Amino acid sequence: MENASKALVIAGAILVSILLISIGVLIINSTNKMTDQVGGTSDTMAIQSFNAQFTAYEGTENTAAQIKELQSKVNASNAANNVTTAGQPKFVTFTLSGITSMAALLNTSRYTVNLSYADTGYIDTITVSTTP
Repeated sequence: MENASKALVIAGAILVSILLISIGVLIINSTNKMTDQVGGTSDTMAIQSFNAQFTAYEGTENTAAQIKELQSKVNASNAANNVTTAGQPKFVTFTLSGITSMAALLNTSRYTVNLSYADTGYIDTITVSTTP
């Protein structure tokens, strides 16, 4: 009888140990999910922060001065991110469509800015054209 009670005590201790290990695994898994969510949120915030400097110009009714300011921001962004070739993360290509050069921009005209996004969510191409 004494051996049987010891066996029951040992079996109970093993069950309690398994229960505690299971609870620990559940806590670790829930913590990992939270960490992944926070990491995703910070990535989203970084993308939004990067894109915000250009999205203010999106659409029509931009003046020549605003387009020149936008080009300066693109150049500064590319220089700050140490980007030298197209295809790198955060590289922004600035193109003029139907406009021969920046010097051809007229203060009396209005210009349309179109933004294109890369698969990463960052703006990768800015196209400026004359507003019809």
